[in-house]
Amino acid sequence: MVEPHRSAFSRALDALHLVALSFFVAAALAGVARGAEGAGTAAIFYLAILVATAALAARVHGDGGTPALRNLHLGWTIVMLPAAFTGLRWIAPAAAPPERRFDDALYAIDRDWFGVDIAKWSEGFLTAPIADLAMVFYALYFLMPIVALAALGRRGDRAATYRAAFPVAFGVYACYMLYMLVPAAGPRHAYVGRSEPLPRGLLTGWLHDFIRDLEPQAFDAFPSAHVVLGLLCAVVLWPMGGWIRWSMAIVGVGTAISTVVLRYHYLVDDLASLLVIAAALAARALLDSRIARKAAADPHGDRMGELLGG
Repeated sequence: MVEPHRSAFSRALDALHLVALSFFVAAALAGVARGAEGAGTAAIFYLAILVATAALAARVHGDGGTPALRNLHLGWTIVMLPAAFTGLRWIAPAAAPPERRFDDALYAIDRDWFGVDIAKWSEGFLTAPIADLAMVFYALYFLMPIVALAALGRRGDRAATYRAAFPVAFGVYACYMLYMLVPAAGPRHAYVGRSEPLPRGLLTGWLHDFIRDLEPQAFDAFPSAHVVLGLLCAVVLWPMGGWIRWSMAIVGVGTAISTVVLRYHYLVDDLASLLVIAAALAARALLDSRIARKAAADPHGDRMGELLGG
């Protein structure tokens, strides 16, 4: 039986990290070539974490490394996704100059496809108590991957953890890449002024300000990583059943609803998020199918870890 850190999903996850980080290195170098402010810092930052990711993967897939290294490798996704997002602040000036922002186009799609101005729709009913409830869900997004990793770790199935992390990383990296390709801020008052300020309830005011200040750059609306991460965490934990299934499902759906109620996203942002989720789950299904075919051809099942390595 192949060891979890050398399994197909472990290798696929490493490949995903390397491809995504290479994309950001390329985007940063393109910014350097155009003389964009911060692009050099971005190039150094992403190159450094790319090298660290490659070195960790090589060590773990080689001699296995120490137990501490294998544990680090298992949780590497929850380290890399925030790191990759943080680095976007240095690429933003190159990716989203004033002449290359897509808020007008996304706003037009909402009006043409769905017949709705999502910000004005929200303004019609959003009171401080409703905003507070929506903000709770919106903020719980930050805890969902931590809860998911803890639940999977408690289960003790490391191979299942790699399999669960793969679609989550796929979806979130896709969001980050699209932020560079389709920079947009959403209908937020603070950035594009297409909505009124949120009502400042018991939670909404200071939590909104905190999240705004925490964001490394403003142009991260299309698609919604809140929708992608929230629903994918719910999907990967669904098989566990019990309270974790329903609590994650409720929070995931509540988070998705909160993105438009709080005027952070256009409706088309959430539609794009559902397409990203579908792509992430399809990629996992394809890899599952490949594993099954390989296992059928090799009854001993001792070469599954070579799937992505040949």
